[in-house]
Amino acid sequence: MNYHKMIINFFAGEISDSEIILLKDWLNQLPENKRIFDDENELWQEASLYKNTVNYQTDTTWNNISSKFSFGKNNSRSFIIQSKINFRILVAAATIACLLALGGLTLWIAGNKSFQKIEVASTIVATHEGEKAHILLADSTEIILNSESTLQYDGHYNIKDRVVKFTGEAYFHVSTNHEKPFVVQLGKMSVTATGTRFNIFSFANEDRIETTMEDGSITVSIKGKEPINLKSGQQVVYFVKSENVLVRDVTTDTYTSWKENKLRFNNTPFEEVLRRIGRKYNVKFEITNHDLLNLKYTATFIDESIEEVMELLKNVSPITYKIYYRTSVNDKLYMEPKIVVGKRKSI
Repeated sequence: MNYHKMIINFFAGEISDSEIILLKDWLNQLPENKRIFDDENELWQEASLYKNTVNYQTDTTWNNISSKFSFGKNNSRSFIIQSKINFRILVAAATIACLLALGGLTLWIAGNKSFQKIEVASTIVATHEGEKAHILLADSTEIILNSESTLQYDGHYNIKDRVVKFTGEAYFHVSTNHEKPFVVQLGKMSVTATGTRFNIFSFANEDRIETTMEDGSITVSIKGKEPINLKSGQQVVYFVKSENVLVRDVTTDTYTSWKENKLRFNNTPFEEVLRRIGRKYNVKFEITNHDLLNLKYTATFIDESIEEVMELLKNVSPITYKIYYRTSVNDKLYMEPKIVVGKRKSI
């Protein structure tokens, strides 16, 4: 099977649905395959700059440029990219790499005023459970997506405006541009920034949207309510069902340390602790004694397993717990582990 030809067809937008399936399987076989794809992705961007020359030949230009490089040198991670023009593939990209080919980014030739604009209708970047993605947009805005998160933006991003749609959890480091504010759309809520750093927690199966301001200022707009100007060290919590809004001062590390693969708590209420542990370890909690919600914890977890985390909590507080591990519903569907937490009896 000529996978090199399939990759060329993919970047040229000429790949068939059956070839996409084959290419996905090939990418999943070996990490080396993903590194090759990532390197060839970068090469295709250089090749695309020659498309306006006379007698341009896809294969010839590709092969001429490819001959200058050796493949398999990038340390890559994978995530899903989907667009409305049927680009559906697992794309390997270095965690600090720019998403060059998709999303209406502009590629500049060094030392030359000429440029090549690649524009698509819409781009979606999505991470699976346990995955993260580090994205650099056309305006140098950095976004770190946590697991099970989705970011969407149009092909005119940074040309017409800077608007993205988002669900999940992400850390945003927005480049400064007062003429084109950066806007994150979250359904009934939106966040507007001109240049700052903040975290958003907005999962569809959660009854709250949290926006945590690490540095700078942002404006949080909620339908039917007055805009909220948020400053460093503050957080807005919007409770979706009740439509209540809470503005509070927080220790930002508690809400941003996930990007460093850490769980950090500083005098954090037990309910919040369990909620963040549940999200990180993909478990459900059941509390049998609500007096435990008065507990607060200060701790940092890095590489501990869920069993180690629960044992540490048990050792420093009056709780008991029992973990009910995954049970098969059918051959393909599994339930999340459940942890029942109760109050330890006094001796």
